[in-house]
Formats: sequence, structure tokens, C-alpha cells
Amino acid sequence: MVRPCGELTGTATVSHCATAEGAACQYLDMPGRPTSLQDVSVGVIPTRRPMPGRQYQPTWELGLRDQALAACRSLPQSLHTLTVVSEMVGPIGVPDLTAVIHRADALTARLESDVPPLLHQVDAGVVAVAQSKRARSSEALATSLGWPVSTVERRIPALLKSGALVRHGIGSRYVRPPELATIGRMYAIETKVRNWGRALAQARGYSVWADTYVLVMGPLTASVVAKVKERVTADRGGLVVDGKWVCRPLATGPSPANRLLGSEYFIAALTERSPTLVGSVPA
Repeated sequence: MVRPCGELTGTATVSHCATAEGAACQYLDMPGRPTSLQDVSVGVIPTRRPMPGRQYQPTWELGLRDQALAACRSLPQSLHTLTVVSEMVGPIGVPDLTAVIHRADALTARLESDVPPLLHQVDAGVVAVAQSKRARSSEALATSLGWPVSTVERRIPALLKSGALVRHGIGSRYVRPPELATIGRMYAIETKVRNWGRALAQARGYSVWADTYVLVMGPLTASVVAKVKERVTADRGGLVVDGKWVCRPLATGPSPANRLLGSEYFIAALTERSPTLVGSVPA
């Protein structure tokens, strides 16, 4: 079993809050920058997978952290669970926050699986197009991906060994474990005080693997807000300026292969180590 964090292992407690929609929220903080939260308890995950050489801490943007968390809490959640991780190393880039809306049982099932996180793009692609009940051949998997059969077949032995694929019947037909699937809808959150061009470029990179993005900016002039809104709306992303929603994200999602890859990076962020509860600040 991969070692999950917080209450899923009993090694530490991650505090929850109730949203307006009644969904549960858990806030998990990666190391690397101080926190400034006023209304939640924060569990810290000391990751073993930081971005190489990532030492820069834009402390003047920490004032936007509460606004970013408020944006996460106001994402459409229904009765699902919202889990937020900061400084998660993704397949491309490191968003300030990564928010995933998911069923609690889906996350638990994946964390309890013996299959390690799939951080290889080809592995995630092959498993993404495999099915849990209907066996598919390597040729069918390759066709679904638009890849050469040889590319798929090179990765199948390792996938079988890890348990990410299971051979079905006689011959080269495979199924995936049912818990090995995208766990939920993923939002990459990027905060910037003023440099909206850089923020947008980073967020568009996250969209390769996240369902959509949200930019959280400081105060901007009306003309700049209009310019940024036009671009973000075209991307179907979300924009918060000076603590207020300008446009809300419309999750469209990348390819199934990239969605699963992003989901597995999220699982890796939760399983490298268990968090330690560092306290809470009253509202």
C-alpha cells in the first residue's frame, strides 16, 4: 500500500471545514513557503519530490494565499470533497495550489492501492485507455492513443509488474484495476500580484494536465482586467482580481492520458510522506 497522508493512515490529522455547499475540505500544505491562513488548520506534507533548485519564495504574493483558498472553496463541489495541496510538482510546472474535487471513496481507494503513482507519460496513457471490465489488446490500446504498437508494448511488462495492468485470459489482453483512474476534477491555481502575462503563461502550461486553471491576481486597472479576462475566458479558465471573481472556470479537461498523469502526480504528492499537523489560527 502506498502511504497516504492524514486521516487516511491515522498518522496525523488534517482538519476539515464545511463549505457553503456542505462539501468537506482538507488543506494540505507542501513545504517551501510560510502559511498565512485565518480560518483553517494546515497539515504540512514534507515532500521528497520538490522542484530541483526551487528556492525562490515570492513573499509579496503570500497576501493572495487567503484569496486563492477562498477561490478553491467556492469552486462547484456538489457533495464531493475538496482537497488542496500547495506547491505540488506537476508534469509541467508547480502551481501555487492544486485543488481537486473528488469523491472521498475514489481517493481512498487509490491511496490504498499497491500500485505506485504512474509518473511516466506513456504508462499513464496506456492505463488511461485501458478498461477495468473489458480486456483490450495492445493494438487496441495503441489505436486509442494514436501511438505505435511498439511504444505501448515496451511499457506493458513494467505495468504488469507494478500491477497497473492485469493480463486477462489467454493472450495479450489487459485490464486495469478499477481504482486506477482519474480521481476527480483538478484545478491549478496560480497567484501573481501584477505580472499577469507570466501568470497566464504558467497557467496555460498547467492546462496540459489539469482540467482548468484559476489566476488569482492583486489589484489591476480596469483596462488590464479587461485584457486578462478576454484571454482567460477564451481558455475557459478562471480569474480572481483583488479578491473578487471576474470569471469562473469551466473545466473542459485535457486528454484522458494527461488527466490521469496529472491525477497520479497529485497522488504522488500525497503519498511521499505523511503530514504533520502544525496548528491552526482561529478565524
